[in-house]
Amino acid sequence: MVFISFPIDIDPNAHPSYKKVMLRLMPVAGGAPRVIAYLYGGQGTINAPSWSPDSKSISFVSNSGKSDK
Repeated sequence: MVFISFPIDIDPNAHPSYKKVMLRLMPVAGGAPRVIAYLYGGQGTINAPSWSPDSKSISFVSNSGKSDK
């Protein structure tokens, strides 16, 4: 499962755009999530369907043009 995580200083009920967020991967079978990218985005950054048909790749939009793996 992949999800966006906001820093703790962002209101959890807000969905701000153009904020630095983390794209995290969490194993469905359990375990801790890990950061797979840092990007600027927010609501609408990863809209469904984001996964490739073979489930090996995911797409997302970054307003900064930079991501870290």
